Amino acid sequence: MDHLNGGGVEKIPLGERIQSTASMRAVVCDVISEQYREVGMSMNGRLEKLRDLESSTVTTGHQLQLCGGPAFFHYKIITTIRLARKLEKESGRGVVPIFWLASEDHDFKEVSWVNGESEKFVWSNPLENSKLPVGKFSLEGIEEVVKDWGANGVDLMESEAVMLELQKAKENGEKYVHLFRRWLELWYGDTELLVLDASHPKLKSTAAALFAHEFTGSGIANAVLKTTEELKLRGFKVGTHIRDVNLFFQTGDGERVGIVKNGDGFLAGNTVINSEGEDWGAWCKKNAEFLSPGVLLRPLYQELLLSNSHVVLGPGELGYWKQLEGAFQIREIVMPVLHLRDHVLVLSEELLSNAAQVGWSIEKGWWGEEEWKKVWVEGKMPSGIADLEEKLSDFKRLSVEVAVGTDSTLEGAALASGATMDKAIGNLLKKIGKAIKRKNEQFLNDLSSSALKISSKGSPQDRYMNFHILSRDVGGFFKLRNLLLELDYSGDKAVCELMHVVSSVNENK
Repeated sequence: MDHLNGGGVEKIPLGERIQSTASMRAVVCDVISEQYREVGMSMNGRLEKLRDLESSTVTTGHQLQLCGGPAFFHYKIITTIRLARKLEKESGRGVVPIFWLASEDHDFKEVSWVNGESEKFVWSNPLENSKLPVGKFSLEGIEEVVKDWGANGVDLMESEAVMLELQKAKENGEKYVHLFRRWLELWYGDTELLVLDASHPKLKSTAAALFAHEFTGSGIANAVLKTTEELKLRGFKVGTHIRDVNLFFQTGDGERVGIVKNGDGFLAGNTVINSEGEDWGAWCKKNAEFLSPGVLLRPLYQELLLSNSHVVLGPGELGYWKQLEGAFQIREIVMPVLHLRDHVLVLSEELLSNAAQVGWSIEKGWWGEEEWKKVWVEGKMPSGIADLEEKLSDFKRLSVEVAVGTDSTLEGAALASGATMDKAIGNLLKKIGKAIKRKNEQFLNDLSSSALKISSKGSPQDRYMNFHILSRDVGGFFKLRNLLLELDYSGDKAVCELMHVVSSVNENK
């Protein structure tokens, strides 16, 4: 950790670092307490473990996806809670799971949708095309969308509970970030999970020195670029855009705008940053609440506040965190262990039966629905087809031999006759295939439906199907949640009741 003095950097002695860590933990705890009180929620003693400086933290985060969005949103949280419990048991010290609310993300369209059983539901808001942070959106237009989603295959009690929290938020005049905290508390309030919204001014103020570096020419851009090039040489796929200034600026209820270097100064849209030419450390301290880190600076801000032992990430996030190894070094912030979230596949008995009929398993990859149907139809082709094709091949070979033996000029005619026969047999096979499809149309529709519940357009189930929908065959949201929380698997697979779980958990430092 560094102090900024003008454009220079001054190292902090070890004793001050320890004191600073204790001070940071106290500020984080006070902010979390304040944020829960703001929506009238009790933490039931959960915060006390975090206040203990002997405790460590495991954090995951995500955008505020409507009604939880795709199931992997919950898999990230469940992985985090389960990992925290495992580490706590192994170490004998407290480990607190934390969810980082991405309330300052301004891509509303990415979070405004959720799938039901058969339909996609999209929340429209008058400000949807703005760059307003999603957490600050009003709840206008959301109630009807959530109601329709709840009626499209979600368990009645679960949808009513989600709607009840929405009604409480609307009655209190709350913003979307408050509603999302309510939903997280509904889903995980009975676990050890704590929710942190790091947009709070008190937290931003503690990161003033980190922010100030971005203006003094000593930001993280060069370090990230160097690490990125090294990763590319080692075969890693990394594609996150590297900004010269990894900060955004936003005042009040205005839009969140990226800060760019403009000659010797800096602009955020039409706003001149620090027009008075004040010392950057002092200016960032006074204006920290209006600044927010971009995608590459956010992990450093997170670790500055929390000093996690582990962070739980999705595959895409893992890539840009790896880009930050050099940035963590130059800022002297300890990089946590990177832990890939659990990957889960939920299959009903009907799905398992249909998968068995086509011989599909997870090892064979994400087949599309057409591939499922093709494999099944090919398996139903008459058994004599193979013999017919073999005899045809022998006949064509003999035809060429006989023709050439009679007159070498007849080879072309013999080959043409063979091609005609190939075309004829091909047409016959197509007609047989179509006949099989006609006679089994309903089953093939069911097979197609099963395929689409496992993968769609190359994407696995957890990237588009909602957790509430998937959990119905297992006994509901909390039954599936608890099964996953309690599952202690050490191999690559585990089968639990009606659930097939494919684990892809790796740790990378």
